Amino acid sequence: MKSVDLSSISEFSENILLIKLNQESPYSNNSSFFLALSAFLREESHWIEVVAAEESIAVKYNDIKISTSKAKDLILSTIKGFNYKEESKTEILLHVPVYYSDEFGLDIEKITKTQSVTYEELINLHSNIKYEVKMIGFNPGFAYLGDLHEKLRIPRLSKPRINLLPGSVGIAENRTGIYPFGGPGGWSIIGRTPMKLFDNNNKNPFVINPGMRVKFDPINKKEFESFNY
Repeated sequence: MKSVDLSSISEFSENILLIKLNQESPYSNNSSFFLALSAFLREESHWIEVVAAEESIAVKYNDIKISTSKAKDLILSTIKGFNYKEESKTEILLHVPVYYSDEFGLDIEKITKTQSVTYEELINLHSNIKYEVKMIGFNPGFAYLGDLHEKLRIPRLSKPRINLLPGSVGIAENRTGIYPFGGPGGWSIIGRTPMKLFDNNNKNPFVINPGMRVKFDPINKKEFESFNY
């Protein structure tokens, strides 16, 4: 068991506090640590929402019922009972089929030119990695997957798109991800998966969850159109 100073709590907005490590992390996987701590905090009924990021946790509270100072005290007292132990466990590896193409890869041609890679190289660089789910954020079910190969690390789009297709696969900086519902997005799009990533018949409706690894498997148009999931 490793001890760590968790006392860095700052005001992020009117009713949101941000928890960060107050020293250099002793953990090999910070995202797993923050996911575990966020789950521990959710066991308390004081919070409206607890959201884990890669290097922090946002805690939303009812500022009508709890003052900021009281919320900080409650977090600190709760954290004292938190013991985190890194464990070696078998991770679920989810294979996600992707049709990399000009038809669905809206930015694939631009990326091959700016990054000086061929289509084949782009597909290989993106699909040969087993990505870790770093966090779930920005939209429900949107998983930040990393780390992306250095040759494919590009900035977010200067102007986000308004309406992407569901299953669009994008890249930005050192992350890749899938837009499960489509909608707005500022990442460069390189393909699309036919896999259904949300099923409201399941207890946990999202297919991609923390603790998983994800590998993208290239498919052709015929396989995309005949995919049944």
